Amino acid sequence: MFTTTTLPLLLGIVLALLARFALPPSSPALTVFWAVLLLFFYWDTLGPPVVPPVAASQKLIYLAFAGIVISLLPERVLGGRMGSLGAIVFAAAFLWLGWRRIAAGTLDLQMIAALAVGLLTLVGAPILTARQASQSPSMEEPFLTPAAVLALSLSGAIVSVLGASIVTGQLLGSVAALIGGWCLVHYVAVLRGGVAASWSKGLEFLLLYAAATVLIQVALLAPKANPAALILSSLPPIAAVLVRGPLQNQLPGARPLRPLVAGILIAVPAMLAIVTAIVWAPHGAALGFS
Repeated sequence: MFTTTTLPLLLGIVLALLARFALPPSSPALTVFWAVLLLFFYWDTLGPPVVPPVAASQKLIYLAFAGIVISLLPERVLGGRMGSLGAIVFAAAFLWLGWRRIAAGTLDLQMIAALAVGLLTLVGAPILTARQASQSPSMEEPFLTPAAVLALSLSGAIVSVLGASIVTGQLLGSVAALIGGWCLVHYVAVLRGGVAASWSKGLEFLLLYAAATVLIQVALLAPKANPAALILSSLPPIAAVLVRGPLQNQLPGARPLRPLVAGILIAVPAMLAIVTAIVWAPHGAALGFS
């Protein structure tokens, strides 16, 4: 419980304080700190890299390394290609994690759910990271991507544990707690009249990619995970895109409330996923054991 929740929450708070008082939010050094912490939790949960990786869980840390390399590329190199590059990388990750199941040609309910999760993350995450920053960003804008990753990770963690896939649940829980610490500090800053720091494009890609690839692995290889809950868990990035667009008019005028209401709207699919997973949890999987 300490390494899954308390430690990442505290480290997320430290990262947020660094971004407020020591480093520019777009600093590559801040992205490096996030990357180091991600690798620590991957290593702590999944173990060190295995050469060559065989099991899907052994491939996750290699996918994390790939995401880190891309996230550290200068934004001028990525330019307007972030969306297309993100879609290619997400598709490649899905194919590498699930090539055995794809090659088997079995189209059962689990595979349909995995394909839906892969498609929704492939669409939602690249669109979210490819969006252009506003000239005068609103109060909720810096929270949109963190809220999407937090909601996806938290619901994915609960769905994974209830589906008897504890290790991936722990990893997603650590990511959720890490981002929760970040959001907590910056929302307190907003309540005090300040402005929240925004993630760089590379950091947005890294954390969305890390959370989504773990969720894809759960969808592909955790047969007891609820298919509907998995699909709902993949929707927060799309919800974040809608909050920045058509749903923006639904946000209140009060500046401190805008990030909170935006976060709730983004988390609606995640909340439905958690309820679905709890109600339809398989016998014996309520505590992750069966």
